[in-house]
Amino acid sequence: MAGLDAILQKIADNSKRQCDIIISNAKREADAMLSEARKKGEKAAAAIIEKAHAQADATLQRANSAARAYKSRALLATKVAIISEVQSLAIEHLKSLPDTEYADVIKKLAIRFASPGDGELCLSTADASRLPEGFEADLNAILKQKGASLRLKIRNQASGGFILVYGDIEHNCTFEALLEDKREQLKDSINRELFA
Repeated sequence: MAGLDAILQKIADNSKRQCDIIISNAKREADAMLSEARKKGEKAAAAIIEKAHAQADATLQRANSAARAYKSRALLATKVAIISEVQSLAIEHLKSLPDTEYADVIKKLAIRFASPGDGELCLSTADASRLPEGFEADLNAILKQKGASLRLKIRNQASGGFILVYGDIEHNCTFEALLEDKREQLKDSINRELFA
């Protein structure tokens, strides 16, 4: 039986060697697969991180752009509000001038905007009451050089300036209308003074 034991031992040894070779090859293949999977995983992770960085950069750029746009709109709105406030204060200042200075402003504006021919200078009751006696005669003496004359007329309108009427044509010379007419120039001028 010793021969059979030797043969069985030899078969067992050969089987063990074959198993060891198969296990060794399987371990090598598993290690290679694991190594390849790690490389692929690292490459995929790097691509995901790169994509995330690109998305974060794009999001940050959009946020910065939106913030700049919001800041610009807020600054513009503030400037417009300040300019409107300055214009309102200018109108209130003109309306609150002492009567003699107010009459001078009305006279200067009437001389500047009067057209040749006969017309009407329409004022509110409040503004007409602020003019000195003889205002119409003094004004027409000056306007005569332009070939113009204006008759004072009280009209139901807001105070602060006047309306010139020549037949069917009206020229609005209220302070609000004059400022509105020069709004862009005034905005540019105020903008330079306040925000330069």
